[in-house]
Amino acid sequence: MNKLLTTVFLVALIVVTLHSFAPQAQANGYKPIKPIAISDGPQLFLGDHLLAKTTNLTRCLQQPTKHPANPLIIQDQPWEKRVIEIYGTVLYEADKDKFRCWYLAGENDNGIPDNPDHPRTVEYYMCYAESEDGIHWTKPMVGEGRFGRYDKHNIVIRGGHGACILPTPWDKDPKRRYKSLGGNIVGFSPDGIHWNIHPFNAAGKNDTSSSVIYHKREYLAFVRNQGRWPGGVLREVAISVSKDFLNWTPKKTVFKTDENDDAPWTQPYGLAVTPYGDQLIGIVWMIHLDHEKRNNMRGEQDMQLIVSRDGRQWNRVADRAVFMAPTPGTWDAGRVFPGTTMFVKDDLVHIYYSGTNTSHGSGDWGRPGIGLATLPADRFVALSPESDSSPGIIQTKTLSFDGKTLLVNAQVPSGGLKVELLDEQGNVIPGFESDNCQLVRNDPLRYRVQWESGGNEKQIGNCPKKMAAIRFQLKRGDLYAFQIIE
Repeated sequence: MNKLLTTVFLVALIVVTLHSFAPQAQANGYKPIKPIAISDGPQLFLGDHLLAKTTNLTRCLQQPTKHPANPLIIQDQPWEKRVIEIYGTVLYEADKDKFRCWYLAGENDNGIPDNPDHPRTVEYYMCYAESEDGIHWTKPMVGEGRFGRYDKHNIVIRGGHGACILPTPWDKDPKRRYKSLGGNIVGFSPDGIHWNIHPFNAAGKNDTSSSVIYHKREYLAFVRNQGRWPGGVLREVAISVSKDFLNWTPKKTVFKTDENDDAPWTQPYGLAVTPYGDQLIGIVWMIHLDHEKRNNMRGEQDMQLIVSRDGRQWNRVADRAVFMAPTPGTWDAGRVFPGTTMFVKDDLVHIYYSGTNTSHGSGDWGRPGIGLATLPADRFVALSPESDSSPGIIQTKTLSFDGKTLLVNAQVPSGGLKVELLDEQGNVIPGFESDNCQLVRNDPLRYRVQWESGGNEKQIGNCPKKMAAIRFQLKRGDLYAFQIIE
């Protein structure tokens, strides 16, 4: 009995002690923190998901550089008379060491060849092109069967309204190694050339370029959705989800413009989504309609960036700044819009896009073509000190990681950037003070961060529990991203 009373007394004492400690810990400003797990991919400053606080900083959106030889792919086949657009995809496939392009084309408004009894019938279809360097393109005549009067052509998908091509090499079925989605159809292919087509059951009205990705074991399709306003259709971006690429959930709107965009005169025309590090980067292209009664067609188009972690919740980047705009007096002076995805090769982000010198709804297609714009890897947004009087501070939340080496993508002079690591209570971890920080050039875009004290060199992988908050002290220059690699 005495033993039982003693045990009860000890348990009660422990409970009381714990309860008395908790308020004291809260009073001292300490709260248990669940760290954010990050991958070894680049962590960009497009949004605030990883940030605990920032001071004395500006965030500036960077613009990609258009290639001087643009347009790179032009109308030069008789079945491309009406239009040629990147309502499709450009990829670089390393195993083939080749750039591959699937693009939308259409004939003129006088009807389909060999069918003159149906004037003003326009059929859209996907054509194929390829390149060794991404600049000089050929159009191999790989299309199957006769098309109109043409025995040889490069038409590989007939029907739909643009298609996003998604390589899925992990698919066990060799006939499904490539997938496509666009308009009202989905497709499967062993090689990207020969396609087995099925209905896209969630399509509805989907007359824009679709974008499809594989993210967290789901296929996410970003397609057209629409409401109404006095001018007519109100364009919105919707998501549809699938596990098997055949059965899709009903469309649900995930992005639309608001009064800060001058809605409804500014509307999203489409969204191109790319997984990039731990986030999804969306290039949304906007149509800026002329302010005329019941006008829902005429206007110019440009591009902005949005960012998401799940494909459902999207945030604007850099206060809605324009990412890419038409260039007056050139081939793309009227409108620009992106392909369905972008990719990084040789530390350059490749963004293939369509352009023409006429505005949307003008009744004149002009001479549309496909061009290329590039951006140094990870350099979408630059963080810079707002003033020279004190350094800009970027402090992350507590992060957990598996890597050993911290890289920073930055353009800074000597002494322009210092880095230190903080524990869960916000204290600098001994040995990882900013005074001991050294930046060692890793490649033309990045520095390796290390700490040296008493002849001992430390990497971030030496941090206890592989968990820390990172505080960047930026005195001069630009910081674009960081990355913790093996």
